[in-house]
Amino acid sequence: MQHETSEPQTRPRFGCLAGDLAAATISASVVAPAVTIIDRAIVEKSSFNQPLFRGLHAHAMVALKRPAPFVFHRPFGIAWTLYAATYSVANGADTVGRALQPSAVGTIGFLSTTLVNVPLAVWKDLSFAQAYGIKPSTTSKNQISAMQAASVRNPAVLRAATAIFVVRDGVTIFGSFTLAPRLSAAHPQAKPVITQLTVLVLTQLVATPIHLLGLDLYTRQKRVPFSDRLVQSQRYLPSSIVLRCVRIIPAFGVGCLLNLELRSFFHARL
Repeated sequence: MQHETSEPQTRPRFGCLAGDLAAATISASVVAPAVTIIDRAIVEKSSFNQPLFRGLHAHAMVALKRPAPFVFHRPFGIAWTLYAATYSVANGADTVGRALQPSAVGTIGFLSTTLVNVPLAVWKDLSFAQAYGIKPSTTSKNQISAMQAASVRNPAVLRAATAIFVVRDGVTIFGSFTLAPRLSAAHPQAKPVITQLTVLVLTQLVATPIHLLGLDLYTRQKRVPFSDRLVQSQRYLPSSIVLRCVRIIPAFGVGCLLNLELRSFFHARL
């Protein structure tokens, strides 16, 4: 008798989790191409002054003309994994939290999403810096491989760059999960979606300089004065801020909204 009553209760829950996973997978697939192209262009601009719009155009054309190599290239897989995992955990935490502890669903979602998103985002940024931080046209393949291997084997650089990227993500997470909801509550006449996107864009004014410093530390591993590193890393700050603000739209705007809509769609049919 107990088994008969528990089975109908578990079916909708597992069905909703399947919908959560499907929504996250589709949303990540939509977001990952734009994020991959933009983040690569930012790394190349910061590392060897590759013009941003030239890089964006070139990488977008490659993605359009040769979609299979682009999709199955490791950087795309890393970006896709980041957002698929983030959306999946956010969705699943909300579903499970509402079923088990509705009063704590916000805290559960925030902590679980942060624990997944931050290390994956750092992994993505370090991987992009390793893959795209060296100019191919002026460096042989053997030199590139040696430099990439050296960067992987340098634990001091890895720890410092990781710490900087964690601080950067902390700024974005604070804006998304703390500042934006408070502003929405203080100004109920404003649409939450507009507030969320506005705050996330404004956080890039703080997060982008930190991001560029982390990239400079990872790509220039020689000993240099901190003041020189700071000046060098911020040379392209205005254009990088603009691009990272634009990047927020697919990652946290289109992706999050699409994920929510698909999740609601699947939940209504499961």
